[in-house]
Amino acid sequence: MNLIMKLHDSSVKHVIGKENTLKEMKKNITVLKDSEFAFQVSLNEDQPFLCQLGIENHIHWTGLGDKIRLEIDVPTDLKSSFKMSFLGYVKDDDETLVGDPILNEKSKRITRKYQMIWIEGKIPNAYMKNEIRATVKAYYSQGYEKEVLVVSEELRINIIDYAVKPIKEGDFFLDLWQHPSNWARAYDVEYFSDIHFEIIENYLKDLGCIGQRVIDLIVTDYPWAGQRCYEVDKNASNLFEMNMVKVCKDNTGRIKCDFSNMDRYIDICHRYGIKEEVNLFGLIGNWDAFSFGSPVEEYKDAMRVMYFNQTDKCFDYIKTKGELKEYFSLVFNYLVDKGLWEKTLIMSDEPNNIDVFNACSDFLQSAIPNHKIKMKSAIHHQKFFEENGMNIKSLSLNTCELLNNLETIDGLKGKIKNKGGMLTWYSCCFPEKLNIFLKSPLIESRLSGWFTYYFDLDGFLRWAYGVWPGNVFEDASYKHPKWAAGDMFLVYPGKDLKPMHSVRYKNFMFGIQDFDLFKALEKKCGRYELIAELEILLGQKKNMLFVPERSVKMDYSLAYSEYMELRNKLIKKYLV
Repeated sequence: MNLIMKLHDSSVKHVIGKENTLKEMKKNITVLKDSEFAFQVSLNEDQPFLCQLGIENHIHWTGLGDKIRLEIDVPTDLKSSFKMSFLGYVKDDDETLVGDPILNEKSKRITRKYQMIWIEGKIPNAYMKNEIRATVKAYYSQGYEKEVLVVSEELRINIIDYAVKPIKEGDFFLDLWQHPSNWARAYDVEYFSDIHFEIIENYLKDLGCIGQRVIDLIVTDYPWAGQRCYEVDKNASNLFEMNMVKVCKDNTGRIKCDFSNMDRYIDICHRYGIKEEVNLFGLIGNWDAFSFGSPVEEYKDAMRVMYFNQTDKCFDYIKTKGELKEYFSLVFNYLVDKGLWEKTLIMSDEPNNIDVFNACSDFLQSAIPNHKIKMKSAIHHQKFFEENGMNIKSLSLNTCELLNNLETIDGLKGKIKNKGGMLTWYSCCFPEKLNIFLKSPLIESRLSGWFTYYFDLDGFLRWAYGVWPGNVFEDASYKHPKWAAGDMFLVYPGKDLKPMHSVRYKNFMFGIQDFDLFKALEKKCGRYELIAELEILLGQKKNMLFVPERSVKMDYSLAYSEYMELRNKLIKKYLV
């Protein structure tokens, strides 16, 4: 065998057939204590072989043959602080294969010429040395022969004796939307069964680790109308979300609710530190409006609430405004009784009809007259907030709308802060720049954190943490060209009932760490001086433009090394 092994930074994206983009990294990195970091290893070998990670023995079904075992040699007391993983490859919209999922298996038969290995680490705060050497070693064996070291690559890791706050304790307001019904279908389990809640707990635990702040409660049936999945045959997927509340009509004709699923969901969120805010989905601004159908014909918004009729022993839908108001009142008072009302916001996703929004807001308020409702909106057009912002406490602006209003963003933030709300930004199926698609430069996932600080926003919203097309590991493309592959998910459905991270997820997390680092730096040098440094790479705000209808003009660097050099310079100048 003639194995070639090279080291690459965490922002390098491997596209099969485009290995000329695999730029080697410098053989040293600088890390903070208690902050996660990563680098990558590329393997290049013409002949198929079994690759094994670590010291546990593995064998392929084809039997003994050519085998490469990778090991990372670090100080003994740091062995548990490093982890090696294979990258998997999924099909992008252009049918190229992109390295994205971070796989769980520890051995893999490599039949392609190239394979990427992801290596992540974290230096404990108590570690005393300021530098270590991490050596990736490749051992070769064939059959029953003794293995031989054939190649090694050494990386110097400089350790800064400083630790920023853990992500879950930091200042970044992360708002990744949750789709528990989709999680159930990915594993083919019954909605809100015990095994579904085991899956829910695994996913919420992961969200808690990355700093999620919001509990999402879905309180009607089919909000977003399944993202119109019923129109998509290619790589078909069921994207409908189901009501968490079990609703019935008793023998007297009264609407009754069983909130046990919501109780359980909320308790899990609290267990993992997700408790800053509660968002109610499905109460206003439901997508597809009446094109998907609405059983409450006299209501201006599409509302779909299924219940079980205990008298007739059959299912039906709420069909009158009176019963709808009765149901809303039960949901709202449940949250009042749990002591959650003050942190509860009714989520409106991209509302576009002011008359409908106002009428429905008034109706929602009538369902709980003794307590004020508070709204939250993700919007494409700031005009909607300006003309109808009286009940909107928190706001998230699409990247396009953010750039379109950069000159007035401080005033907007002031209005939101006066209401005690949060101002965040989001990307979705557009714009193409500064996004988290499979095709996006991987550095852009990390820059979400940098630009959140640069724009002086509270955090970032994303419409989907984990929603998947039919067979995401075979083909990640869905609704192309309207949606770009990867738009729907940052994690994959792992076989162990847990989320499988992507390299986009990890780089996004590194960006949140950077945001918290900038907050710490700001206390040392002031925001003005820090912004002056950042805009060298991110570009000046005055040159950032919204290009109608769904594009932006920005001139930020895509060079990972430039960002790390600036980051390290700022750390050494102000923190150590």
